[in-house]
Amino acid sequence: MFSVRSVFRGLLMEKICEIDFAALSGAEKLEFVHRFDKIVEREFAEYPFETAVIAQLLIFTRWWNSYRLMVSENPTPRILDIVLEKLWDYHEGKLSHPDFVYFSKCLDAAVLEIVTGDTEKLDEDEAYYDFQTEYFGDWDCYYDEFIVDLTYLCCGISDHEMNWTNVESILDGDIADIKVPLFEGIENSDGTAAAIEQRDQEIYSTPRFCQVIALLQKDIRTALENRPIGELRSLYQNEYVFSPEDCAKVTSDWC
Repeated sequence: MFSVRSVFRGLLMEKICEIDFAALSGAEKLEFVHRFDKIVEREFAEYPFETAVIAQLLIFTRWWNSYRLMVSENPTPRILDIVLEKLWDYHEGKLSHPDFVYFSKCLDAAVLEIVTGDTEKLDEDEAYYDFQTEYFGDWDCYYDEFIVDLTYLCCGISDHEMNWTNVESILDGDIADIKVPLFEGIENSDGTAAAIEQRDQEIYSTPRFCQVIALLQKDIRTALENRPIGELRSLYQNEYVFSPEDCAKVTSDWC
């Protein structure tokens, strides 16, 4: 009999970069993606905090390079480029820890209000309102999920508490929800739990999604190599999840 628990335990036994995702069964692929945060957190417990941070920075940069090219009718809010720049600057030693922590707090307060309407954190400091006015004047709600995931990363670095739910969100939310033409032939579900699970398994079994996982594993391996951060920053300016040509084909039907 199929056991979700036994599948999950089996995945935990392997190193994340040694798992042959394409060879997994549909049920195993589902567990890999839906429990990705737990699988990778267990492995990165063996490494310094900074290694996990670099891995996520590489993953987010690769995804952003593709994401920003999708849906040309939704221009990129400049705050997203600024956040990525701050993350790289901080890890290159170009931004002090206090300055990065303050930036993260401003970002957290602004994003909470932008996404939920809650002004509780903004009200703590007038400077947070100034930050929101300065950097979110061109905000587009199309990018809400991505800015939330980026904010989790910034705050996690500031608080020295790293988790991987934001990366799982990219896999299971942003990427898996892209409709045609990147996952051609996959139909929308009827909304039932069984239909959603079936659709997820079909998407995760496509060669294209298997390549997404292979690239993610590549980013994790790169982070484990302890290469100079400046070298990685230069290299990852031209790393993509999907090619620029494919990204240009994605339309507002995705939303």
